[in-house]
Amino acid sequence: MNYWYKYLGAVIVTSLMGCGMLTEPVKETSNGYELQKNTSLRVILQTPLSSNTNERGDQFTTYLAQALVFKEKAILPKDTQIRGLVKRVKKYEKLGDRASLFLLFDQIVFSDGIRIPLVASLNTEEGDRVIKIKGKALKDTTIIGGSALVGTVVGRKTLGKDGAKKGLIVGAGLGTGAVLLSNMKEIKLPAGTELVIKLDELLLLPKE
Repeated sequence: MNYWYKYLGAVIVTSLMGCGMLTEPVKETSNGYELQKNTSLRVILQTPLSSNTNERGDQFTTYLAQALVFKEKAILPKDTQIRGLVKRVKKYEKLGDRASLFLLFDQIVFSDGIRIPLVASLNTEEGDRVIKIKGKALKDTTIIGGSALVGTVVGRKTLGKDGAKKGLIVGAGLGTGAVLLSNMKEIKLPAGTELVIKLDELLLLPKE
């Protein structure tokens, strides 16, 4: 009997995915909806980003690629704008620092102008699926972070040859987020790049 319950559950989940709906852990309250920490969202980058041209503090925008549905209601409609911030950036240096980008997502902007703060970052648990450019995974770039964050990005000059191979991030446990590292001369994310982000804090969405 348990087998058939599990089978039926799998069929229902598969059917929902086939309908193009994104279902995530959501709790309804009297005032709105609580999206749990680690909830994943797929967004499309509107603002091109580059480790060569961007600076710390630069803002960028994305839009939700797929609606977040709860009880047949889109509590986060498709194309909802999600804004972000370049928290840290470094240019590539030969025999020095690798190119790096540290992105955070801090605001939801609804079509009616209402804005809601959020705390989100790239979802490192998704592996190669976190970033896709024209449907292909970002090459020559490593994503490090998640729950074991990453306080400071340091270069080869600091760690030495062996240290650089083991990792260029120190300060684990000092925060949350994800850092993009590349041995190439530039980390380049054009407009239209697909990103998978996750909530680092619980998010409350008000009811209409």
